[in-house]
Amino acid sequence: MMNEYIANFPTQLTEALHLANKFSFNPHNDIQNIVISGMGGSGIGGTFAQEYAFSFSSIPIFINKSYHLPNFINEHSLVIASSYSGNTEETLNCFHDAVEKHAQMIGITSGGKLEKYCQQHHYPFIIIPDGFPPRTALGYSLVQILNIFSLLNLIPSEWKKEIQVSADLLTKEQNNIRTLAREIAKQLFNTFPIIYSLHSEAIAIRLRQQLNENSKILCSHHMIPEMNHNELVGWRLLHSKHTVLCFLTDFDLDQNRRRYAFCKQIFIQHQIPVIELKAKGGNILPQWMYLIHLSDWISYELALLNHADPVEVKVIDQLKQTLNN
Repeated sequence: MMNEYIANFPTQLTEALHLANKFSFNPHNDIQNIVISGMGGSGIGGTFAQEYAFSFSSIPIFINKSYHLPNFINEHSLVIASSYSGNTEETLNCFHDAVEKHAQMIGITSGGKLEKYCQQHHYPFIIIPDGFPPRTALGYSLVQILNIFSLLNLIPSEWKKEIQVSADLLTKEQNNIRTLAREIAKQLFNTFPIIYSLHSEAIAIRLRQQLNENSKILCSHHMIPEMNHNELVGWRLLHSKHTVLCFLTDFDLDQNRRRYAFCKQIFIQHQIPVIELKAKGGNILPQWMYLIHLSDWISYELALLNHADPVEVKVIDQLKQTLNN
């Protein structure tokens, strides 16, 4: 089943564009800041959207991973509540904060309490298709948030073309991506993956989350250049078998490439395998979508090697049940 969800990602991107074209939004006050609240697979789309808007947006955009919204929220704030099930505890709590603070709000969900609350309080909301594990609905949530940014003139309109180009690229490269993912998974098997990125932390987070949920393993992620100021020193003593994965794009800063070259020599000195995940595609969104798709397939192939069900997340369900008691 998970292989079908992953294989459908290019189609999902196209479907998400059609869904976005049906949504409109007219803010009733000037928007001075945006906060995106969403957890796990429901929230990763917001992390990608924030990174994409970083170089364009004239107002600050924040990612919130908490039970509460920041204190600055007011009637000039836009809160985007993203919960695939519509029942995410932390996100619903933030919804109530937004109501109390008279913030503007948009919900992104497949239903649940979030849809109900939006209806009750007359907030606009976007219904995305249900029946998916939240982490497999990234295309739907990401595209809706990018569309909201576009409607507010915070990002250039070319993003839609880039998403369609991404879908076409992934369809063309699907077999090659899966073959590469299978080879990488074999190298990761029975090791502790250490994930680095020179450009996008969202990409590194996505792979970490997919290895956690799909492959049922622990791993770590960090960013260059930040890791050069702390984690690099930690490479002095190693007590387990590691593998480094590093995302590389055409948009990495030259100075960060120099930093990575230095780090790579240290990894090699410790006889740690280094796997470079190189993006394909001309623009930033196609390159990100390629790396997302490659990451998802890696996590799936590693799940097979671990004899793990890539869909099952029983421990999370147990936690939710415990919290509800």
